[in-house]
Amino acid sequence: MKQEKQGISSAVLHDRLPGMGGGERFAIETARVLDAPIYTMYVAEGVSLPEDVTVIPIQQRKYTRGLSGRFLEWKNEGMNPLETLSVAFDLTDAHDELAAYDVLVESAPLSKSYVPPVEQTVLHYPHSPPRWLYDLYRERLSGFDYPGIRFALKAYAKWWRTLDKEANDYVDQFVANSELVRDRIQRYYDRDSVVLYPPVTGDWYDDGDDGYFVTWSRLSPEKRIDLVVDAFAGLDERLVVVGDGQEREALERKARDCDNIELLGYVDNIEDVVARATAVVYAPKDEDFGLVGAEALSAGKPLIGVNEGYTRQQVVDGVTGLRFESTVASLRAAVERFDPNDFDGDEIRRFAERYDRTTFADNLLELVNRTHAEAASKRSAVNNDTKTVHIH
Repeated sequence: MKQEKQGISSAVLHDRLPGMGGGERFAIETARVLDAPIYTMYVAEGVSLPEDVTVIPIQQRKYTRGLSGRFLEWKNEGMNPLETLSVAFDLTDAHDELAAYDVLVESAPLSKSYVPPVEQTVLHYPHSPPRWLYDLYRERLSGFDYPGIRFALKAYAKWWRTLDKEANDYVDQFVANSELVRDRIQRYYDRDSVVLYPPVTGDWYDDGDDGYFVTWSRLSPEKRIDLVVDAFAGLDERLVVVGDGQEREALERKARDCDNIELLGYVDNIEDVVARATAVVYAPKDEDFGLVGAEALSAGKPLIGVNEGYTRQQVVDGVTGLRFESTVASLRAAVERFDPNDFDGDEIRRFAERYDRTTFADNLLELVNRTHAEAASKRSAVNNDTKTVHIH
């Protein structure tokens, strides 16, 4: 069922495509469901795009070539303030073609900067309000010791929050990827939202147990892979770490003298690695949704997950996995008491059906149609009220 059959034209606006992470995969799946193009500020070099989705880079040359490209290229896990500000400002007018669509689904926080025409319905899927501005603000600030730098960062963050909240006025419907993010949107934006789990893509399956635990993600501080490595450094169990990022060299140093820990870097066939694992270990800090957890459960693998964020919701203790607190000792204890015979792969997969692509498609279509109908009705009522005032 395509959006055209409802007589509604749709587009997806994703801020930029620096790689193929969870946000980018969400934008692609949304475009497939709605039979819609994706508009984005730029596509980074080396990013492989699917042939069945139309991607329209709005300012590719500015962000990837010449002097401006060197200043604005994606660096440091996306924390280049020049690039972030530039993308936000460029998104305000974005692309002339966008104004022609009935519905715009915005993916990622910066896409909210787009200023829509009055008659356009906007659904915003932020994945989370920018965490460095809100729930992780104090933690990020504590990493800077110099008073002058801290003052400048506080001023920058305060100004950026004003811009971020100002853009909320352009949104008809906020959409959260989990109950946790729904609560953040309510807390920081004072707006209600609808929960729509992102879909699990890829071929996730169970192909037995080769006797190793696996963890994978972007290797950044908030994913806390270092905690997992430290825990397994004191165990006899094997650990396989998959992923790349700013923490990779530090993790390799930690694991250098540990024969039971292997870092594979980025791999194309993560599904195959997970299929032969005993269980998946996941320790992110207050995770928004946790695609890793959803993918693990979709493969029928138990999830040993930290008792924080949405990961807490994915782990039904003793049914889909085991929880641990965010300490090395707690994780070690969880691994030591873990018994794969206590878990039923079929029951785990049934739990993961909430992340199924078909469920996502049905819920997205219903949400887009309902939101557009409600927004159009409100606009019509306002117009009628205005006419009535003029008559009198």
